[in-house]
Amino acid sequence: MRLRHYRIGGGGSLLLVTGCLLLSPFSVTPDTGLINMEQESSIQSGGRVKPCRGAGRWFPADPVELQNMVDRFLTVETPLIPEAPVALIVPHAGYAFSGETAGQAYATLRDRDYRRVILLGLSHQVPLQGASVLEVDAYETPLGQIPVDVEARDALLKRSFISENVEAHAEEHSTENQLPMLQRVLGDFSLVEVLVGELTGNQRSRLAEAVRDLVDEETLLVVSTDFTHFGASFMYRPFEENFRDNLKALNDLAVQQILEVDLPGWEAYLDQTRDTICGRNAVGLLLEVLQPWADARGLRVAYDTSGEQTGDWNTSVTYASVVFWREPTGLTPEEQETLLTIARDSASAWLISNEVLEIDEDDYELTPRLRAPGAAFVTLKNEDELRGCIGHVVAMMPLYRSVAQNAVQAARDPRFYGNPVTESEIPGILLEISVLSPMRRLLDPDEVEVGRHGLVMVQGQNQGLLLPQIPIEQGWGRNEFLAHTCLKAGLPPDAWRDPGTEIYNFSAQVFGEEERR
Repeated sequence: MRLRHYRIGGGGSLLLVTGCLLLSPFSVTPDTGLINMEQESSIQSGGRVKPCRGAGRWFPADPVELQNMVDRFLTVETPLIPEAPVALIVPHAGYAFSGETAGQAYATLRDRDYRRVILLGLSHQVPLQGASVLEVDAYETPLGQIPVDVEARDALLKRSFISENVEAHAEEHSTENQLPMLQRVLGDFSLVEVLVGELTGNQRSRLAEAVRDLVDEETLLVVSTDFTHFGASFMYRPFEENFRDNLKALNDLAVQQILEVDLPGWEAYLDQTRDTICGRNAVGLLLEVLQPWADARGLRVAYDTSGEQTGDWNTSVTYASVVFWREPTGLTPEEQETLLTIARDSASAWLISNEVLEIDEDDYELTPRLRAPGAAFVTLKNEDELRGCIGHVVAMMPLYRSVAQNAVQAARDPRFYGNPVTESEIPGILLEISVLSPMRRLLDPDEVEVGRHGLVMVQGQNQGLLLPQIPIEQGWGRNEFLAHTCLKAGLPPDAWRDPGTEIYNFSAQVFGEEERR
């Protein structure tokens, strides 16, 4: 679903997902990313330590060189994440190719504490049905050993579809490439590595439940995937021109399903595009883990391609890093007041001078919640008459900037070009702000809660949105709300019953100036 900017009618724990092009910083060619090296293939006996296979291939073998490289990746500036991340999606190619992209996500963990990491990856070399957990006591990298959480490991191994496939783990880089990053950003922690293979729907649900049961405020979940593997060598070439732009468009669409925690949308995207995303099963598992958490929010923090780095767009792999966190509480009265002040200042500046107000951050009390990515609508009313309502559905910028931008857009709502809001109306204008939760796909219309949920209807190019307060203001029941949202999308009122119509819901914290008078 492509949702960005709308006009409206009517009034912890960490989960990490990573990615895969076989690109090593020591490769001769980017097609394979491998060099010829003699490698042992057995797990060390006695101490039950999983030896490091990728040192000198995917990342430096020298501890000092590796530490310095990872630390450089972790010093990047990152968007403000207001709560401890619950999930990351990061790539797993050679550090020379995707290390910076991964570092953008890992850097959001700075000064966060986790005692355990559950690392979800995939098997590149060995076909895998179900999932595999390695029954070892520690994992080794040039930076030292990482102990295994034996209790959590054994709890997963009790599941009938989870077994130990030693060969699948022996040379697997999707998980191993994450370990030095985790060691440098987290310090001491225990590990459980899970390789996610082909799962039935029932198995995925049961595995998601098992993983979710292990998640607490001190647990970090890690999943691994690269995104599009493009070119003849990957047998995937869906377009013949504008490679840079088309690859970005593919990633935008894939990441959109992830950010919306839309598992059916993710599966439909893969089915329709045949996108060559290596960790698709791990991502699907992540979405199933996140589904019960309605307060989970996500943001893509980094994007890159190997084509951008090498100049070879005929063979290119896409990398993206995504961060999820949870926001269980709403804005405080003080934060609401700040946003209302920003909205009024922005709308007034436009109406008085026809100029967009440059927000001076020192003029407002901007808390981490207000600086963090957020989506909001701003509504203008004059004596209960709608004078403008525009907003963002997806968190594309800091929340305070979303409010400032949409206050200006609402003041120039194109539906009122014939009767625009004027400077003389400023004293009589009342502003209302709706801060939106993430969109979620709704499979059962009976789950719509009037007064709590806003709705989006999507069918083909037709899209329509109504905020949660609209059915209350209009006195609609659930079916009327569904029907009017269809009409807003330019669809027949009963289109919500059509299997071809996608229904999304969201909640909103709504507050306004009228409450202060």
